[in-house]
Amino acid sequence: MSLHALFMALAHSPLGHAMQASKWDFAMVEMVHLLALAVLGGSVLVIDLRLLGVILKGESARDIGRDLGRLLLGSLTVMVLSGIALLSEEAGKCYYSPAFRCKMALLAAAILFYFTLHHRALIHTGSAKPNLWCRLAAAVSLLLWLGVGIAGRVIGLL
Repeated sequence: MSLHALFMALAHSPLGHAMQASKWDFAMVEMVHLLALAVLGGSVLVIDLRLLGVILKGESARDIGRDLGRLLLGSLTVMVLSGIALLSEEAGKCYYSPAFRCKMALLAAAILFYFTLHHRALIHTGSAKPNLWCRLAAAVSLLLWLGVGIAGRVIGLL
């Protein structure tokens, strides 16, 4: 099945029809999506600012990453599920949108980076002063997640 056929199947699914036919479904799902974005963004910001050594210097980066990582993972799950619902409403538009493709590429990179190299930096820093590797991991993480958000916003503008 081609990618285009997959997008069209999503648009013509019961979920797609419900999202397209309702006056309020898209707005409600988008609200949930944006609330989850706020939780994810806050978690990423606190974790990465700690890795940069800017805030919470007396706290272990590993502990902060573990505690906020649960929130991050939960909000990411909600965002992916609500994102699929939002996509079902405008699948044709998103298929042809360079901003959507950019967002998906950045999202994949951010998730992969967070659960590999970023996670390793969190584990190895503990409560010590962050080294260059930790600072670099935090900076890359912030840039990737910021890119996801900006690309997502551009989808609505095009």
